[in-house]
Amino acid sequence: MKSPKHSSALIFRFGLTSRMGSALAALSLAACTGNIAGGGSTNGGGNASGNSTGSTSSGGARGSGTGGVKAAGGSGGNQIGGGSGATTGQGGSGGITISTGSGGSGGGTVAACDGLTSRRVRRLSIREYSNVVNDLLGATAKTESLAALPAEPTVGGFDNQNTALFVSSDMQGNLADLAAQLASEANPTTLAPCATTGGSAACLQTFINSFGTKAYGRPLTTAEVAAATTLAGMGQDYATSVRLIVEMMLQSPSMVYISELGADTAAPSAQPVPLTPYEIASQLSFVLTGTRPDSTLLTAAQSGFANPSDIQAQVQRLMPTAAAQSQLALFIKGWLNIGPMSDISKSPDVYPEYTPALATAMQQELDQFITAQLNNGNGTLSGFMTATSANVPPALKPIYGADLLASGPNPTHRKGILSLPAVLTYNSSDISSGPIQRGLLVRRTLLCQDVPPPPADVLQQVALMPVDTTDTTMTTRQKFEAHLNMPSCSACHTLFDPIGFGLEDMDGLGRFRTTENGMPVDSSGTLTVPSESSISGAFEGPADLSSKLAQSTTLAGCMVSHFFNFAQSRDPGPTDQCVVQDWTNSFVQGGGRITDLVNNYVVHQDFAFRKDDRL
Repeated sequence: MKSPKHSSALIFRFGLTSRMGSALAALSLAACTGNIAGGGSTNGGGNASGNSTGSTSSGGARGSGTGGVKAAGGSGGNQIGGGSGATTGQGGSGGITISTGSGGSGGGTVAACDGLTSRRVRRLSIREYSNVVNDLLGATAKTESLAALPAEPTVGGFDNQNTALFVSSDMQGNLADLAAQLASEANPTTLAPCATTGGSAACLQTFINSFGTKAYGRPLTTAEVAAATTLAGMGQDYATSVRLIVEMMLQSPSMVYISELGADTAAPSAQPVPLTPYEIASQLSFVLTGTRPDSTLLTAAQSGFANPSDIQAQVQRLMPTAAAQSQLALFIKGWLNIGPMSDISKSPDVYPEYTPALATAMQQELDQFITAQLNNGNGTLSGFMTATSANVPPALKPIYGADLLASGPNPTHRKGILSLPAVLTYNSSDISSGPIQRGLLVRRTLLCQDVPPPPADVLQQVALMPVDTTDTTMTTRQKFEAHLNMPSCSACHTLFDPIGFGLEDMDGLGRFRTTENGMPVDSSGTLTVPSESSISGAFEGPADLSSKLAQSTTLAGCMVSHFFNFAQSRDPGPTDQCVVQDWTNSFVQGGGRITDLVNNYVVHQDFAFRKDDRL
């Protein structure tokens, strides 16, 4: 039966007596949607866990203005905007020193540009939570978790953004119901084996500590062990006790949230607050594997991370794993801001060939391309922009048509991830090639250059004079070129239409074409990147565009900015630009290797330290 609802507590459902239900509710940690008062700890038996401890999102679009960051020496002399993006700077904002023990030491005072995230507790995304469930209870439980908890919409391509992750009343109820369901399905014999027939107190203690450590990513506190032991004592038998522990821990804030608070004993300070070794382990694990630390990483945390090289050693160990490759693939898709192809619909009148089978084939090719270019982390940004697909599923062969040679896709027309049918289809409209969408993909997403939304009066004009998509006397380009001739539209459309027009030799399904409606297709485009005159200029088709972009430091800086977003679970703001610049310099100088994105992050101060929100 259900216990009563409480405004500050999760909802619990039990197949037990009401007295046991009330006891479980009282012993569990309450998860609230408000902030932690005074930046309190989530460790312990009864503290409330909030969404965040202070502002974590400052600024608007990545790389505001038409540029990104221009370094002018050191961490305090950077300028935002104005430049073309990443340019080699001098100096830097320094590295980190991490001591053993519960906290750590080192770091300097918080500068005007420091890249530090404020102390906080971040709610796990449904994907991350379900990954932890998988580690605890197996793949079937993960599937049930994903089905029971609706996935959040992505923000800027990513599902782990702190400002979007709240706990609503509905989610509280769903978590409680899911915890009860998974606990009832758990097999205590395999989950908490015990040599003693019928179990024993010693076996129960072992299970509480081992299961809790995997769920929370750290050893349990004395208070947490005591609370769990008291709860387990309410079970009629060993199996019931095990299931009670599972149910409680699956909905504990220490399971639902990741802590970035530092040591409980740390006093407020103007100095950056060092994360504990276990918090560092969780930060690394969620960035690189999307789940809690494995046993090896937990052991390393127990010993403490005395030097950045200790963390780098864990990066090198984890990088080749399937979990890390899956997580990096998730980053690449977020970088492109591309979701599942199954989410895309097309007009059956215009694109009758677009079937679920074709969407699946497009997804398969995209996934295989990303995996191949990641190359266990050794892949490069240039590879993503210039390589050709080596795995074309049979269902995609009609889409490639004559472009599919014996050696693979024709590199004259097909080069890089922008030429894949999946990317071209995703970034088009349901009835046309969508030059606006494709131009914005490059300008906004790949170059991180701000394009403001249309003013209300312009939207009204567009509504009164929509593009006639049924007109077969004009090409798509000719229809949309009207934007460039309208003063109210041209100021913005000149930023992205000329890029989208250069991809017009690919239709809305990514098929190469030379004619449309019986007329020649004009796929001449223009790429303009301020301060990068060497790549700015005319191009034709995705292969030509990709070759230009592969040389762009603005593209590299934008990818780094996206990685900051992904790793820190927030947008980089004005005080983060020196950090983005530091990472970009190292990324470019190292040849744009994907693994360097991770390595540059884990040795930087912002990885292991937080800004104190309590001052």
